[in-house]
Amino acid sequence: MNLKPKIRPLWQRALAIPSLAGVMGYKAAGLPTFFLPRAIRSIINNWHYSQFAMLLKSGLTRAYIDEPCEFKMPEKVEPKAKVAPEFQLTEDQLKSFYENGFIGPFDAFTPEEMADFREEMLREEKAVSPTYNFVTPRDPHFHMPRVWSYMKSPAITERVAQILGEDLFVWRSQFFYKGPKAPSIQWHQASTFMVEDYLDPAIFPPNLNEMFQLTVWVAVDDSTYENGCIEFLKGSHEKVRTIKFGGQDGFYEANFTLEHDYPADRIVKLPVKSGQFIIFTERCIHGSGPNTTDRHRLAFNMRVIPTNVPVYTDKEKYRSVYNGGKYSLKNWGVSVLRGEDKYQLSRTRQPQTVEEAQQQQKRAA
Repeated sequence: MNLKPKIRPLWQRALAIPSLAGVMGYKAAGLPTFFLPRAIRSIINNWHYSQFAMLLKSGLTRAYIDEPCEFKMPEKVEPKAKVAPEFQLTEDQLKSFYENGFIGPFDAFTPEEMADFREEMLREEKAVSPTYNFVTPRDPHFHMPRVWSYMKSPAITERVAQILGEDLFVWRSQFFYKGPKAPSIQWHQASTFMVEDYLDPAIFPPNLNEMFQLTVWVAVDDSTYENGCIEFLKGSHEKVRTIKFGGQDGFYEANFTLEHDYPADRIVKLPVKSGQFIIFTERCIHGSGPNTTDRHRLAFNMRVIPTNVPVYTDKEKYRSVYNGGKYSLKNWGVSVLRGEDKYQLSRTRQPQTVEEAQQQQKRAA
């Protein structure tokens, strides 16, 4: 049963609908799954009944973009970690984040630091990842000490800790190269990143409705209106939306349109200067405009979770339909960004900082 988001011919959908209904019935009956094919077993174990219902009642033309969940404003808005005064978020800033789904930009690095880093990043653009053994922009922090050192900047970690808590992991990072005249990135959102595989989530929060993951997005080049800065639909993180299959090819190469009822006046275009960063929840609907310039636009991000959120549990490989295919997780691990790993729920891999790499080189010499 291939449920990759694209419209199938009517006869194929007619055949798939009773199969999907049968899988849902099997799930409802609580029957054993260990002997079933991986795809069927994953659907039974991981899909919500609402996901089955949406596909069935629409004739396989609509689905949730990711694992369904909702978010509600905390009863009390207060920081979850104590930090130095220079990184302290005000009550109004925290409230703005919870209401809108994003916050920033904040200063972290100088334009001079980013200008120097830009050349290193461009050299890596087409290089084979030593972590995954093919060309991918994913997880450069494992083999680039400078990236990991930037990620551990207190300007970043101390602000994220006030939203997620004292003990933090990075479970993914990525380079973003938006070339000259590159097209826009369509509206999208994510919760547990089931959107990548359509069968299994990547992360397993204890409570789907809590704030369990944040993305930190760092501008290497100035991100402007002209070169396609990030855009948000403010307040759209209150729930995961549905997609309607069909339409233009987009970011996920899957021919879908994200369904929402937000008016245009809710769109916030957010320019970010070189060396600045923004924090947002992937559940906030976001995208970016086209790069109308003759210059590239570079950035990198990291995805941060509290240490009580398991990642890629019991998996040797993970599939990302829109980002390079199947990834071996042999060399992957969560990395402690701040605090400590008190739960030990995921395998770990701690990258080197620039200082640690330099000390190793000196010892080797």
